[in-house]
Amino acid sequence: MDRPRVVVVGELMLDLSIAGRGHDARISVRAGGSAANVAVWAAACRARARVISRLGGDLAGTAIRRALEARGVEVDAPTLEGGHTGTFASVDGETRVDRGVAASLLLEEAPGALDAEVVVISAYLDAAAAVAVAREARVPRVAALGRPLDGADAVCLNREEAVRYTGAEPAGAARALGERFRLACVTDSAAGAFAVLDGEPAQIAPGTTAGGDATGAGDAFAAGLLVALARGASLDEALAEGARCGAGCVASADGWPAISSAG
Repeated sequence: MDRPRVVVVGELMLDLSIAGRGHDARISVRAGGSAANVAVWAAACRARARVISRLGGDLAGTAIRRALEARGVEVDAPTLEGGHTGTFASVDGETRVDRGVAASLLLEEAPGALDAEVVVISAYLDAAAAVAVAREARVPRVAALGRPLDGADAVCLNREEAVRYTGAEPAGAARALGERFRLACVTDSAAGAFAVLDGEPAQIAPGTTAGGDATGAGDAFAAGLLVALARGASLDEALAEGARCGAGCVASADGWPAISSAG
């Protein structure tokens, strides 16, 4: 399938990075959120990408919608006037999150929108809503990011998440999760990625990048992996595509692909 349909359900947020104090502080502002990251990289892989979320009726909501649409992503997110768009802030290395209107996202807000080859569920979606999405989606692949999820048939975790949920290091975690899910993938920046698809294991060594901010690299990796598999690629080929997208995220100034590379 040349252009598989990918639907991502989760949060759209404004990402702030703040370091230093007073007039010597360094502040960056960009569109983000795990769901947004997956969607833009899926679109850059020439998937037909849609994101389901909520946005506030504020400047951040307008900017995020435009940034996604500029990269070929269909935004299925009602604007809630009077509500505010979520914000993720890294302040001198400390994380602060205000989820805004996305905290109460409901499946009912996007009837029929789960028609796709791949549905991806953000790790930060409310647990009850996430399970409802996984069970409602009748698609070839339902992938849960950041946590094992009942109703999904695929899971993508980083090393910290894998240890938290399985008590095992990445390779062992992938094998253990591969007994529960058709597809299990665990990324580890130091060791590459380990995956199991229908009982068959594969791994890829860590790639090289041009430096930069690794925020969102796991989301980009998952997008490349899932789109490639939806096209019929082998697991080895899909892992290589995931690694390419992850490296592209790290090398990018804002963590997203260039507008010209989208769909």
